[in-house]
Parts: sequence; C-alpha cells; structure tokens
Amino acid sequence: MKEAPMLAEMVKAGKLPPVQERLPKNPYVVPHPWLKEGKYGGTLRQLCSSSDDWGTTHLIQESMYGNSPLRWHKDGLAISGGWVEAWEANEDLSTWTFHIREGIKWSDGEPFTADDVLFWWEDMVLNEEVAEGPPDEARSGKGTLAKFKKVDDYTFQMIFDSPTPLTADRLAMWVKRGIGPGWSAPKHYSQKFHKKYNPNVKKNWADDFSFPGGKAVDFATNPECPTLTGWKLKSYTKMRNSIWERNPYYWCVDKWGNQLPYIDTVIMTNIQDPEVLKLKTIQGDCDFSHGGFQPFTLADVSTFKQNESKSNLHVEFWDSGSGTSSMYFFNHDYADPKLRELVRNPKFLKALSHAFDRQTAQTLIYYKTGELTTGTLSPKAIEYVINDQGKQVYRSWRDSAVEYNPDKAKQLLDEIGLKDTNGDGFREFPDGSKLLITIDYPADQPQNGEHVRKNELLAKNWQAVGINARMTPQPPTGYDDRWQAGKILMKTAWEVGDGPNHLVYPQWLVPMEYSRWSPLHGNWYNLRGTPKENQQKNVDPWKRNPPRIGPFDKEADPNIKKIWQMYDQTKTEPDFMKRTQLVWDMIKVHVDNGPYFCGVAANTPRIELFHKDLRNWPTHDDLKSWGQGGFVNPWIHPTPAVYDPETWYWENPDQHTQS
Repeated sequence: MKEAPMLAEMVKAGKLPPVQERLPKNPYVVPHPWLKEGKYGGTLRQLCSSSDDWGTTHLIQESMYGNSPLRWHKDGLAISGGWVEAWEANEDLSTWTFHIREGIKWSDGEPFTADDVLFWWEDMVLNEEVAEGPPDEARSGKGTLAKFKKVDDYTFQMIFDSPTPLTADRLAMWVKRGIGPGWSAPKHYSQKFHKKYNPNVKKNWADDFSFPGGKAVDFATNPECPTLTGWKLKSYTKMRNSIWERNPYYWCVDKWGNQLPYIDTVIMTNIQDPEVLKLKTIQGDCDFSHGGFQPFTLADVSTFKQNESKSNLHVEFWDSGSGTSSMYFFNHDYADPKLRELVRNPKFLKALSHAFDRQTAQTLIYYKTGELTTGTLSPKAIEYVINDQGKQVYRSWRDSAVEYNPDKAKQLLDEIGLKDTNGDGFREFPDGSKLLITIDYPADQPQNGEHVRKNELLAKNWQAVGINARMTPQPPTGYDDRWQAGKILMKTAWEVGDGPNHLVYPQWLVPMEYSRWSPLHGNWYNLRGTPKENQQKNVDPWKRNPPRIGPFDKEADPNIKKIWQMYDQTKTEPDFMKRTQLVWDMIKVHVDNGPYFCGVAANTPRIELFHKDLRNWPTHDDLKSWGQGGFVNPWIHPTPAVYDPETWYWENPDQHTQS
C-alpha cells in the first residue's frame, strides 16, 4: 500500500500507525475505468453561493461518499459495497444481514463497528428527545420499523415484519450522515453528549444531536467530530468557508494500491452574491465547479468559454437526468379551502399546464436542449426503459398535458366555473370572489436564473388565459414551516431528477414527507409507526404538530390513499416486474388526476467546470461508455461523490497549494 508523503512523514515520526494498520483488511477499491495513477498533494478550491450556510456544509458533503454503507455506480445501474463489504437477505427478503469491512477506522483512529450503527439506531433514531427520526428505508411495507440486531462487531441485521426487496438500493441513496440520514454515528465520541451515557450532560443535550450543527454528530461544522469521509473538517466559519484536510484513516484505495485521497486539502468558500460568485469563478478563484451546486445556467457557457485563459477552467457537460428542469407545483394541502379545492382539481391543473408555453421556455432558458415534458421522474429511470410498456408509460406521463394550447386551457377553466364576471380581464371563483394565484419563489433566487425567468413566462402565459397570476418572493426564514402549514401556495424553484428507479426515493410520486406537493399528507405518512401516528385526531389538521392529514380525515385526498396503498405493496413485493407494474399504476393516478408537478424540458445538460491541471474527472464520453452520460440532478444519486473526487489529482500539485 502507498500513502501521501505527508502521512509517511508522520509514520516515520511515530505520530501515526503504518498505512497497513490504518486500512481495513479489504479496502474499497475505486472501480472507474477512466482513472489513472495520480500524484499526492495540492489544494482544491471550490466556491458556492448560499444565504443559509447550505454551501459550506451540505454541498461539500455531496462530494464524499465515505459515510455510506453502499454505493451506486454506472449512474445508478449498479450497486457496490461501501463500508458494508457484503450483504445478503433471507428467502423472503425480510431479514437483511450486513458485513462491515473489518478494520475500518474513524478519522481519529478509533475502530468503526456495528456498535456505531446500533448507537445511531437505538440512541438517536428511537430516542424521542433526539430529532433524527427514522428513514423510510427502515420501515416495512406495513409501516412498522425494522429491528436492528448486532450479530458481532462487524455484522448487523435489519429484521422486518414483511419482505423489503429495495433495502440494498436504498442504502446506496444520498451521502449518509450528510444530505441523507445517518446510518451510523461515532459512538465513542458522541456518547459523552448523550444523557443515557453521561448523566451530567446539559439540560438541552439533545441539541447536540441535531443536524446540521449538532456538536455530537455533525462532522461538517464540528472539527472534533470523527468521520469516515476522505477529507475531515479542519476549520469551519459559519457563512464563510469550511476547510477540509485528508483523513489519514480513509478506507479506500485505487487499483494501484494508493490510499486516497490524492489531494491534501479542499476549501469551500461561500460567496452570497451569485453575480460575485460568477465573477470570482471567471477570475480564476475556483478549481472545480459542479453544476448541481451552482446558479450557473446554459446562458453562462459562452462567458466561461470566452474567459478560459483567465479562469483556466475547462467547460464540460454531464447529463442532468432531470425529469422537469425548472418546475412548479401547487400546495395540495393549502390551508384556504377554496384554493385547496381548486388546486386539487385535475381540470385546473391541466388547464394551467396547457397554458404554459414550454417551447419558448426551452428556447430562452435551455437553448433548445432536452425534451419537452409535462413533468416526470428522471427519464433515465429503469421503469421507463425496461421494455416497450415502460416506454409507453413514460410517454403518456411526459405528454399528458405538455401541449401548449391556450384555447384548451380556457375551455377547461370555463368548465370549472372560473369566469371573468366583473369585466376586469381576470377570472373569478364561481361565487364571484377574487382569484389570485401567487407564483411563490424564494426571495434569494438570482433574478436572471432559470427559475425566475421561467416564473416570468408562467405569469405572462397564465394572465393570457385570464388567471390573475402574480410573482411573489418569499423570505427564506421560516419557509419550510409556512409551506407545511399550508400558507405558501406554490413552489417554483426546484426540479425533479430522482431515479435510478422510482422506488428508492419515491417522494415525488408518493406523498411521504412535507417538502413536496402534498405536505400535510406527507407528514402523516412520515409518522407512521411512531407514537404520533394516531395522536391529535380531534385537532384541526393545520393546527397539529406537525400539521398533517391522515386517511381518517375528511380533508384526505382519496387519490393519495390509492397511491399510498400501491406504494406499500411495492415495499413487500419481491417480484421486480410486479413492483414495476405498481409503479406504472401510481403514474396513472398522476396522469389522470394531475399533473401534480410540471416541468419544462427533461435531461437538459449541466455545466461542470474543471481546472486545466486537474486530472481523473470523467468526461461525458467516459460516463456514457460506463453508465448513462451522467446523472447530476438527483441528490439521492450523489454527484460528484459517485465519481470519487478522492481520486482526482493535480498534474502539478506544487503549483496548487494554499495555506
């Protein structure tokens, strides 16, 4: 095994064990075919633009897969082990056994074992004082939580009360202990903050287990918190930057036996003003810019290419895999009953979709790239490409309300009684009261960005068919609380990219949490199997904590009940094609009763910027020959983590150092 010279010096000085003792018995070997043996050293500079510190914490985590038990490869077409080396299930797929790579160590040198998994589950997830909450992949199709069992130091089991065929797929989602749920925590470090292990902890001890920002478990804000990632936090300044240094115990190597990462240091600097961010990128203050993190659009490509000599950045394109590009969707559980009834009406939803001139949006914003779509999950999803029926299902959803037809839109609006009764040019409710559609968007969105430009077209198109539509910026503070309380009508600054199949992260297809099109239904589903599931039944749904609508409420949507029932069947159905048919059936509910969310164009490209001296990053051709050309947009397929930036290196590392 080989290691970085700086680590070899520490070994020689007796400050660090030899590399063979720092690596597990069977390290993870990065498999990508485009890799070349690299050189150690140097600093990688990245920039982000964030008004809420998302960039300096979460975005850098999306570059590091180290805390995840399993990993996706080939743009979601394959799965390999992560810190789990091997796994198997019993015959009915109700008990899953996971074998941890023996000898993995946390960044402080302490062993990583099944105790760290059980600590996360028993002392964080199941502890009601800690806000971790159970991930959906730990629930069976019956809504009950799995039981976790330690078999030995390097083996644990998940035991369900019914088959759970998607467990392995779902353990590869996200970057765990980062964007996604934990799946482990450093028990030896975290237990000193936990009341169960330390009776002398502070009164609000559970705050130390919050994420982000919790001292006990947040390795992105607390340099003392151990991690399994390739780089560990050296320093963090809120809203300004985070500096990461190589983890001497990182458990991954390349095929030449070199312990990764190659690059010594990663610096993520937050630039709150997107225009200043662009200027600094052009001026050469950035070595890598990932399209999934930045406000850059295809309109910026010519500027980046014209300034290549100044920035030293090469422009590359990876497929977004998006099913929508910039999208919009209504709050299906809006608190006002008249508007709620309206946005649940399929004719209203279809009318506004037909009133939207997507072709103009595609031309002006996406330069005629991608394919026009009503809005679906990613076109790269396996359910769409597996056979002719899948292709037809995709087309039926993609084309269901994609046609730009203002006359059809007006006819549908007339049919539901929305007419201009006072002669002001805008339609009123059937009872004659004013109708206003607020096109809500976060106030910190760049005014020339894709979302705002799309919203401007939406407002113009909807006004043209008699809908009084007004763009309404929403302050970021308290946004999530207002959304799940039904106080915000629309979300318009997002996109759908999720795949590689619909069931690993079905939140766009199935209401199961609060951030998407049916927040109160999602909140109820998310609490299934917990003590809160059947509490507060006599309380107004919008006044419950959290606000939620269950199947027993008069406000419940019967179409969502259907989706929930079919989704629960998929969670216990071991036959792949039967699960796929259930997915197609859920899509039909969307087609018949939606569109519940609407996009512009699918699979538009994403801009990737790489310094001319940086090596081992994949080109679009590399990704096309190995996978699907890239799959940038879905956070559950964590890009660039899936391409292992720990393998990237500087051709001339001495020229890329920064203190």
